[in-house]
Amino acid sequence: MSNIKFPFDTNKAIQAVLWLLHRNNGAMDKLTLVKMMFFADREHLVKYGRPVIGGTYYTMEHGPVSSELLDLINSIKNSGNKIPLKLSDHNIKATDSPNANFLSESDVTILDNIYQAYGHLDGFKLRDITHELKAYKKNTPPQGSRSELPYEDFFEDYPENERGMLNVILDEQEAWADFI
Repeated sequence: MSNIKFPFDTNKAIQAVLWLLHRNNGAMDKLTLVKMMFFADREHLVKYGRPVIGGTYYTMEHGPVSSELLDLINSIKNSGNKIPLKLSDHNIKATDSPNANFLSESDVTILDNIYQAYGHLDGFKLRDITHELKAYKKNTPPQGSRSELPYEDFFEDYPENERGMLNVILDEQEAWADFI
């Protein structure tokens, strides 16, 4: 179980998804999208001490995913157009433009970096990349199930000299624990 917790920010998640979709001509398959959001949360956490969208991450058959993001995407059809996204089969389409007011400059920078690094790959290739990560291997789920992926393990594949933020996050969350 993870000691580090970050609440899921629904509004920010929708805007981050819209941002990635607009970078990709307004649409993307669900697997590719959730993998890119995992990479964005992971990179942002390591560099800036917080994920872009947060939530609880699990490792599943197709790699790591924010449980709340997956629930949000799966609820699109029943949202009554409250969510500016359209889901058909496994494709997600933006029905509105992203509102940059919900995203910080570092969020946009990381989303851009992730799109540049992975935007040309399909979801199954991204899944294969996540399966090679130490964080995934350490938390590989039983077949047909899922395992929680602690935020501490997001740092596993980074060199020691890039893991300094982990101690900062642990210290900060411990200090705030009495107030929450």
